[in-house]
Amino acid sequence: MVVCAWDEVTSHPMPDRDIEFVRGEPTDSDVLRRAGVQRAATVLVDARDDNEALAISVTVDHVRQNAHVVVTLRDIARARHIAYVNSAIRCVQWHTPRMVTEELQSPGIAEVYAELMTHGGANTYSAPLPASIGPVRVGDCQARLGKEHGATLLAARTGEGLLVNPAWETELPVGSVLYYVAPHRLGTEQIETSLRA
Repeated sequence: MVVCAWDEVTSHPMPDRDIEFVRGEPTDSDVLRRAGVQRAATVLVDARDDNEALAISVTVDHVRQNAHVVVTLRDIARARHIAYVNSAIRCVQWHTPRMVTEELQSPGIAEVYAELMTHGGANTYSAPLPASIGPVRVGDCQARLGKEHGATLLAARTGEGLLVNPAWETELPVGSVLYYVAPHRLGTEQIETSLRA
């Protein structure tokens, strides 16, 4: 792992870690080569502003075309400019460090999250489990709602708390709330009819 920082960063920002440090102008291909970008599997561009992020991304793409490149942006709408450089470069909102980490470890996951947050297509919804059908197994929700409505259960809230990606054997009591992704919101009658089957 190598940290590449600007000239004004005079000392290693993480000296206690097993991380190399290179100082210089990150838009200079020679500086990026000293940092080993030409051999990198993954590159994170975390610049001081979006214009600089774009300039660094151009240089990174010039030095190493096949790396998984993640760019943090203040204005995520600028991602379209980054795509002009290389449509495979992934952009993440700079103030979401967990998302940056997930994208670095699981390439493409930021696009999945972005799609889930975008109006149109598959969206995320919540719905109470109809009391009339009694307790239901998660597996029955996954199978029946998936087959009949193209829905995927992401989580459920019971009296004991939120269960993200619950096991199929988990029984959801009356009063549980389902959180799912689907092409459209399911009505109570649709859920009730599917789960009664």
